[in-house]
Amino acid sequence: MASAKQTSPTLSDAAYGGRLFIKFGAIALVVLMVGRVVLNMSVSLYKFLNPPKAPPPTYGFGTLPPLEFPGAGPTITSYTLQTKTGTLPKLVTQMPVFFMPKQAIGVLSLDDAKKQAAALGFAFAPEQTSTTTYRWKRSSPLPATLDIDIISKHFTMKVDWASNPGFLSQKVLPSQQTAIIRVRETLQEAGLSARDMATGEAKISFLRASGTSYIPAVSLSEADFVQVNIWRSPILGKYPLVRPDPLQGNAHFILSGGIDAGSRIVQADFTYTPVDYERFETYGLITPQTAWQALQAGKGFVAYIDTGVQQATIRSVYLAYYESDAPQLYLQPVYVFVGDQNFFAYVPAVAVSPAALSSQSSNR
Repeated sequence: MASAKQTSPTLSDAAYGGRLFIKFGAIALVVLMVGRVVLNMSVSLYKFLNPPKAPPPTYGFGTLPPLEFPGAGPTITSYTLQTKTGTLPKLVTQMPVFFMPKQAIGVLSLDDAKKQAAALGFAFAPEQTSTTTYRWKRSSPLPATLDIDIISKHFTMKVDWASNPGFLSQKVLPSQQTAIIRVRETLQEAGLSARDMATGEAKISFLRASGTSYIPAVSLSEADFVQVNIWRSPILGKYPLVRPDPLQGNAHFILSGGIDAGSRIVQADFTYTPVDYERFETYGLITPQTAWQALQAGKGFVAYIDTGVQQATIRSVYLAYYESDAPQLYLQPVYVFVGDQNFFAYVPAVAVSPAALSSQSSNR
């Protein structure tokens, strides 16, 4: 019987097999990579075309108290909508409403206010001007007063710079960056540098003297004073906080070119109420069209427009949160209408809850 002839692989066979393995392995790898990209794109496209529905608003705080605006604003006789698109924007249909803890007087409230006053350059004992407000005075280097609410820590400081006829000759005004740093350091020394203020937007403007008052200046070279406004940082990184005066921040300081430390800040206003960002409930919003109709019907609050202007041309509409100077229990969203001649108006954005609507209907 003839024996079977056995052969062993040659080097050329091994090389050929290796090339096939590499070839088909590369093809398989490309197929997997392309397939993964196609799969991810398909999933993304599906999610884009079929976005998941947001959970319904919770209305967990119940019916919210109405926003309190500071009296009647300027009178507007007509409104014109002239946005870039010529239409109202498409915005979100619900937003969180945040709880604002009620502040109360404590045994150390006055001591804390005294430390705050000392940081602002007022060392003498204060006089009580109301149940919660105290006033500090000083006469050097210039007459000045400081009023502090010992519960809210809101304060107003004014320096009588006009009492010194040569005061404005001191024209060593701080640079824009130096002015901002100086204000932030002052707030920190006074124990008022909250996290959302430390990262908030800061704006600089220039002022010059007009008698004992201030009027805008075009540039630093023409200015007698540098004005600094600092706001809270936007909520969720995109919703700013607006105030009764939209041009004035939570911290509003006017700085001079004074050489003495006690004359560098000639006016300061600070209004800040803590917000519990961890405690919130979601609320449905009225549509931009409904807000626009409310504004035209006189149901909004015109916060600012240049003097003598009675016709408003709206250029943009966005959502923000309204922060009153007076205590409020909840931080609520508003529609902000911005236009020519420094026009700013607010319309409350929260819609009445379905439960409240049904309750109102049953009570009729």
